[in-house]
Amino acid sequence: MKMEDELKHWLKARVSSERFLHSLGVLEAATELARRHGVDETPLRQAALLHDCAREFSNDELVATAEEWGILVRDVDRGSPVLLHGKVAVEIAARDLGLTEPATLSAVLWHTAGHPGMTLSDKLFYLADVTEPTRPYEWIPELKALAHKDVDRAMLMAIQINTDHLDRTGRVVDPDTYALRELLIGGSGV
Repeated sequence: MKMEDELKHWLKARVSSERFLHSLGVLEAATELARRHGVDETPLRQAALLHDCAREFSNDELVATAEEWGILVRDVDRGSPVLLHGKVAVEIAARDLGLTEPATLSAVLWHTAGHPGMTLSDKLFYLADVTEPTRPYEWIPELKALAHKDVDRAMLMAIQINTDHLDRTGRVVDPDTYALRELLIGGSGV
């Protein structure tokens, strides 16, 4: 708990009050989902306090930081630099805080677009980020209930909501999101 308190203090100094409250909401939702599905909650609680530490970087700052640190910047990332914030956050966690816990870093890495190689822990974190209590969307209760019963179906619902939103707003969808969706469809018989 001491490390968690230190991470809260560290994060609060880095982000806006809204982003901090969102991160606390993700911490709450991730804890609930981890307990529900028998997954170690500690890495997810840490991930909640790290995942958006670079979210308020400007687009130019995300790309420049990623390039400086040797993070692969794909064409899709250049078109939508926000996709880089999880990757940059992983580097911040490692470089600034010395964090190396694989489950924490993986959850942070894949929380934005998803990835076909996601673990159950990663999926729970992705869903926690989408369903945390400060999110104002009408579909949250349905998605949250589904996440308690069937993680893969909840992932499919969350991905569909996300891709529909991105399509409506003319924004790019990460190819990893589509690859994850196809994997989940193939695995669930949907």
